[in-house]
Amino acid sequence: MNPFPVLPLELDRVPRGLAMALEQEGVPVCTRGEHPVGRFVLFDGRQRLSRPPAAWQVPIDVAPIRRGCEDDPFDAMLDERSTRCRWEVTGLVLTEQIAGTDRRQVRRRIVSRLRERIEQAGGVWMTLAPYPFPYRSSVNFRIDYDRYDAGDFQNTMATIRDHAGATSHYVAGEAYESAPEALRQFEGLDVGSHGYRHCVGRNESENYENVKRGIDVLRHNGLAPSGFSAPGGQYTRTLAAALEQLAVGHSSEIGLAYDDWPFWPNRSSVLQIPVHPVSLGLFLANVRGAGVRRAVAAQQAVRAAVDYFRQVARAKYHAGEPVFFYGHLTGRLGHYPQVIRAVFDTADSFAAVWPTTHTGFAAWWRARAKIELRVEGDAEQYTISAKDLPRRWPVAVEYWRGPRVARLPLTGGTTRFSPGAVAYENRSFRPTAQPVRVEASHGLRHHMRRLLDRERQMPDDDTQSHNWHRWAARTLRWFGG
Repeated sequence: MNPFPVLPLELDRVPRGLAMALEQEGVPVCTRGEHPVGRFVLFDGRQRLSRPPAAWQVPIDVAPIRRGCEDDPFDAMLDERSTRCRWEVTGLVLTEQIAGTDRRQVRRRIVSRLRERIEQAGGVWMTLAPYPFPYRSSVNFRIDYDRYDAGDFQNTMATIRDHAGATSHYVAGEAYESAPEALRQFEGLDVGSHGYRHCVGRNESENYENVKRGIDVLRHNGLAPSGFSAPGGQYTRTLAAALEQLAVGHSSEIGLAYDDWPFWPNRSSVLQIPVHPVSLGLFLANVRGAGVRRAVAAQQAVRAAVDYFRQVARAKYHAGEPVFFYGHLTGRLGHYPQVIRAVFDTADSFAAVWPTTHTGFAAWWRARAKIELRVEGDAEQYTISAKDLPRRWPVAVEYWRGPRVARLPLTGGTTRFSPGAVAYENRSFRPTAQPVRVEASHGLRHHMRRLLDRERQMPDDDTQSHNWHRWAARTLRWFGG
C-alpha cells in the first residue's frame, strides 16, 4: 500500500475558477503550505510552482484542461454576466434573462478532464456527497411574492400545506405590509426577502435601503427572514455588497447561475442557491386572444408547463441534481396550483429525495464545506479519515468508477472500504430543453420595451427628478398605463 495520501489534492496557485469547481464538487483539497500533505499537487503551467514538490509528490498541470475550449473554462466559472435566452417546449417559445454561462456544463468539462489526469497518474476520484446520507437528490419550490392577491395567496397556502418543508417564500415588503393577516400565515415557513420595492438599485446604497426595508417589514410582523431573491433574478456586485452588509445568508438569482450546485460568488459570504430558470410565467407569456379563446390557450400552456416540470424533475433526480424550481404567486402559481402539485407529486415518487428549504440546504452546504477528508490506500482498499463532521446530518462520500458511483456513509472518524465490495449505480444525465442565446436587438421597439420594463420597477419617487431618464420614465408610465 502506498503510504502517501491520495487525497486531499494540494492546490498551488491554481485559477480561482478551478478551486470553485472543486469546492462545489466536494473534492478534498487544501492550499499548499510549507509541509506536503497530499500525493498530487495541482498547478497552472502558465506560472511556476511556488516551490518544487516533495520527492513522493506528483505535480499535475491543469493548463491542458483549457485546450479545445473556445473560452478559458476557469474564467467562465467566474462569469457574472447575464443574457436573454429562449427555449422551445411543445411548440411554445419561452424567453428569459438568465446567466450568460452555463456553469454546470463548464464545471462538468473541467472535472471530467481533471479526473482523467488524476486517475492516469494513479489517483482516485472521491467527493463529499452533495446531500446528507442516504439521499441522492433534494426538492424545493421557491415562490416569489411580487404582488398581493388574496385569492391566489390562499390557493397557494392550501396547495403547499402537505409539502411546506420543501418550500421557500420570498416576499416583497411593499406588496405585503398592508396585509398582516397574510404575513401571519408565513409563520413556521422558510421566509426570505424579495426587497421592499420590486426593483434592483443602481448602487450599493439603494440596494441596502431597499433590502433592509423589505427585511424590516417581515421582522416587524414576527418573521425571521434568512435569505433573499432579487426581483427579475438580477445579480449585481452592488446588490451582493448590500446583502453582505445586512448579513443575509443566501440568495438565489437566475441572472448569475441556474441548474448548478450552490457556491460563493466572488468570495462573497452570501451563498448562491441556483434554481431551474424556467417558470410558469414563461409559458403563460405565450397566451394570446381574449375571452374563451384566451382561457383555452392558458389551460393549454399550463398543461405544457406541468408536463415540462415533471420531465425536468425526473431528469434531475436521476442525474443526482437538486430538483429546485421557482415561480411567482399572483396570476400564476396561485391561479394554477396544479403546477406546484405536479412537482411535489412527481418528487413523492422518488425513492431517496430530501425535501428541504433554501435555509436548510444552505446550512447543510456550509457544514459540508467545513469537512476535511484524508484518503489513503490503493485500488484494493481505501481508508478515509474525516474531521469536522456535522452532528446534524449523516455524511457520505461518492466513489467514482467511470460513469458509476458508490455512496458510502462515513462512520465516525475513520471509514475503510474495498472498491470491489461496494454497490454502484449509474449516474445518468439526460438534459431537457436547452436555452439558446437570443441575438441582441437594437430596434426602437426593443429599447422602448427595456425602458418600460425598467420604469415599471422604479420607485415612484424616483420619477420626481428632472433629468432626461426621469422624463422618459414619466412618459413611458403615461403610455404604459
